Amino acid sequence: MILFNNLKQYKKILLLFLLILCLSSLLAPLLKILLDACLPSNHLLADLLNYEQGSYDFGRVMRRIITGVTILVVFLFRKTIKIGHLTTSGIIHTHEWQSRFQTGFLLGAGMFIFYTTFLYTNGTKVLDVDAKSMGDFFIQLIKILLAAGIIGCIEEVFFRGFIFQSFLEDMHAMPAMCFSSLFYAMLHFFKIKSLVLPGIQPFIGFLVIYQFFQNIAVHFISNLPSLGGLVLVGIVLSYACLRTKSLYFAVGLHTAWVFLIKTNKILFDHKGSKLTWLFGDSNVVTGVLGWGLLIVTLMLIKLATSHSDLKPHIAQTKK
Repeated sequence: MILFNNLKQYKKILLLFLLILCLSSLLAPLLKILLDACLPSNHLLADLLNYEQGSYDFGRVMRRIITGVTILVVFLFRKTIKIGHLTTSGIIHTHEWQSRFQTGFLLGAGMFIFYTTFLYTNGTKVLDVDAKSMGDFFIQLIKILLAAGIIGCIEEVFFRGFIFQSFLEDMHAMPAMCFSSLFYAMLHFFKIKSLVLPGIQPFIGFLVIYQFFQNIAVHFISNLPSLGGLVLVGIVLSYACLRTKSLYFAVGLHTAWVFLIKTNKILFDHKGSKLTWLFGDSNVVTGVLGWGLLIVTLMLIKLATSHSDLKPHIAQTKK
């Protein structure tokens, strides 16, 4: 434990990440036994895990296990990794928190609407409203807005409030932004469909973790546009955190992006284009246009925060 305490902050994070994967893999076969018994009679669980003819998606189960174990490990090691100090320093109340959140939200929404309008006028997207009625459409919008707010808050507190600031403890700003954003991007690819049948499988957890990493490695080239775009997204959000010395601007940006990405799925159908390198695929960060708008967003963040008088609440960068 003493050796762990003496490690640099980012090394502690990486070791705890490996511990989380290991503990999750050990718990997985026990939870699988429980699910095998519950699924045939539990329609809600069966629906959630695509239970058909005795098989179900354990990849989705594994992601939930990892989330739960992460919460437990972070709680147990909270003092050693200084999570309380790092996260609360970014969300301390200031008289400007509302304007920071609003500016971030409007900037994120404005850039995304510009991007979508360009794709629509180009014919890459076509209007195809997926709603039974106007009332159903507004109900979906309210649900999406609530989900976007929750996702924006939780992910920013964890990734920028904790992970990014942990890297800032021992690194200069630029490498801290790049490495924490790469970590943020890589976790988005921990999504695979792993069908399993009932029965005891003692190594199912390790197998699914292996499949997660295999998915990243085997499809690395095809995933590269999405990976690069997500790294840029992480850098933009980290830069917003640095410029304002708080998380509110980044939370506003993140909330707007999630809200409009999900709303787009209701409003538009992505037809695609021959210029995939420019417009990307159905994901918004896979083409040069999306990357360019993220870089423009970086510049606008600098302009919008150039006269910031907020006190430096978040971790200080090395000079």
